[in-house]
Amino acid sequence: MFEQVTMQELREQMEQHLLMVEEVLGGLDQFVQGLEQRVSRIEEGLGIEPEGISSSGWVAELQRVKAEIQKLQR
Repeated sequence: MFEQVTMQELREQMEQHLLMVEEVLGGLDQFVQGLEQRVSRIEEGLGIEPEGISSSGWVAELQRVKAEIQKLQR
């Protein structure tokens, strides 16, 4: 099998495979970046910060509404 393949052919095949691997890795990198952006938008919308929940966002708004409902029920 290897006797029939010259070093030049083997080198060309390896280069082609490396290019394909680079393309796949580049696509994965773009996919991961897109996911990171989506997660950032969701976190921003929810009002999630590293320190906890911020005073803005959907979760904070739900907490305010819940508190208002509890006041009205009393």
